Amino acid sequence: MEPSPPPPPPTYTLTAISISYAKSAATFLFKPCTSTPPTKILTNVSLTAHPSQILAIVGPSGAGKSTLLDILAARTSATAGSLLLNSLPINPSAFRKLSAYVPQHDACLPLLTVAETFAFSAALLNPKSADVPAIVSALLDDLRLNHLSHVRLAHGLSGGERRRVSIGLSLLHDPAVLLLDEPTSGLDSGSALGVMQTLRSVTDTRRRTVVLSIHQPSFKILSTIDRILLLRNGGVVHHGTISSLEAFLLSNGFTVPPQLNPLEYAMEILSDLIQQPEPEQSLEDSTAPPPSPPPIEQKVRCRSSRIQEITLLYYRFWKIIYRTKQLLVTNTLQALGVGIVLGTIYIKIGLDKAGMEKRLGLFAFTLTFLLSSTTETLPIFINERPILLREASSGVYRLSSYLIANTLVFIPYLLAIATVYSTSVYFLVGLCMTWQAFAFFVLVIWTIVLMANSFVLFLSSVAPNFIAGTSLLTLLLAGFFLFSGYFISSDRLPKFWAFMHFLSMYKYALDALLINEYSCLVSTCLIWYDEGSKTCMINGRDFLEKRGLHQGQRWINVYVMIGFFLLYRILCLMVLIRRVSRSKK
Repeated sequence: MEPSPPPPPPTYTLTAISISYAKSAATFLFKPCTSTPPTKILTNVSLTAHPSQILAIVGPSGAGKSTLLDILAARTSATAGSLLLNSLPINPSAFRKLSAYVPQHDACLPLLTVAETFAFSAALLNPKSADVPAIVSALLDDLRLNHLSHVRLAHGLSGGERRRVSIGLSLLHDPAVLLLDEPTSGLDSGSALGVMQTLRSVTDTRRRTVVLSIHQPSFKILSTIDRILLLRNGGVVHHGTISSLEAFLLSNGFTVPPQLNPLEYAMEILSDLIQQPEPEQSLEDSTAPPPSPPPIEQKVRCRSSRIQEITLLYYRFWKIIYRTKQLLVTNTLQALGVGIVLGTIYIKIGLDKAGMEKRLGLFAFTLTFLLSSTTETLPIFINERPILLREASSGVYRLSSYLIANTLVFIPYLLAIATVYSTSVYFLVGLCMTWQAFAFFVLVIWTIVLMANSFVLFLSSVAPNFIAGTSLLTLLLAGFFLFSGYFISSDRLPKFWAFMHFLSMYKYALDALLINEYSCLVSTCLIWYDEGSKTCMINGRDFLEKRGLHQGQRWINVYVMIGFFLLYRILCLMVLIRRVSRSKK
């Protein structure tokens, strides 16, 4: 006996009743003397979106389309009115689990191919499924992207094809309700039609409820839409089918010219149309019995285990870094080139007063170079942030898994960079010639670049954009260097600035390098009372004591730098968690 086919997935009807939304004026730090009334964005908007149908929210700029879509997606709370799902009040958290929201701007990793983009998300969302390739293949068929499966998103894809990739990522969640903000914005007519035909196919084959906002659809695009909601100044002008719109225009004394479709004509005379106090519902809306509501609170998206998330994200990170050839080559050549240049400038420094000054200058420049060279990763982190926030807020993976995978990828990568720099500079300069001292030097350099990478990652989570991030990074690094003890010792600082000395990343790195070098010279005289004298004025131990250092602090400084490395990553995690919670609203 053949097994019975699985039951069809549940369908959902989304209803909005008398939705209003007003935005209060921002007060910033001070409350104004005169109160400003809130700006009304939406007024008494009602609509119904059915399964297997596309509802288009149409209207001119400023009509409230995006705001209404945010409310329907449970991303923004309405000032008044209610949302129903299968005649039951919506639970925002539960609704976000069974719906998907596609923003206007595409956010995808440009160095992955189309198939890889889908495969990573499918593997994270379907951890118990061994047939991820079949899922990806079916999705590529639905989106008509098979011929582009091995093309990277950064090259070879049109705007419409990238938009279809964004839609595909949302479809991997298998949403019952799909909401899209201006899916055809910025596309040419052919690409826009391709996107809408894809949505039409998905709506029909998967029986999904689709709601989208659109500025002014063409005749061909209009043929893919089932129902429209025409807005003007935040109010409903008409809600229904295209044929009902034509009847509505006739009832208001307007005849559609033969060269225009009803919606195009309605947009032209929008200011002359009477705004409906309450949008009409078609006969099928009022007579159709409400479907039985499925228990949406019990529908929880399947998530990967933490180990699976970290493994997949680690593999994805490595692919991206390996394909960022420019960054790999630049970092390696930069470390090698600067190391050789410094080595030839300070070549074979002596054990005298000039040698002491040169060692201090070498270490100070090393810190400046290593900490400032990490700024090139700032735009990479900032560009990836929208993707991270979208994936984390959609439940694709945990933020902590992302940061752990990021850390595991950069640890060996930065170790290689630290080794290249250390090898190129250490022996040319003629620093302490023991393998223990060289190994500790490599460890300190490695810890410095890890700490700097973590600091840049934290700033990339805070900064609104690359320009602000670069300015903030430059300002803070300059402040850290100023209070490192290189220019002025801590005991000479004003008391109210003393705390900055201990917050400076440069301080602990500089101290670690000095202790490592002068621990080899504790009994070596560096300055004599005079050239012919055999009386030593300063040896290695005296130099360390003069700076308030001793050999026992060798590992303490490394531990503090590791603490900074972990602290900035934890702070980054906290900021990202806050951003994700705000994006969910």
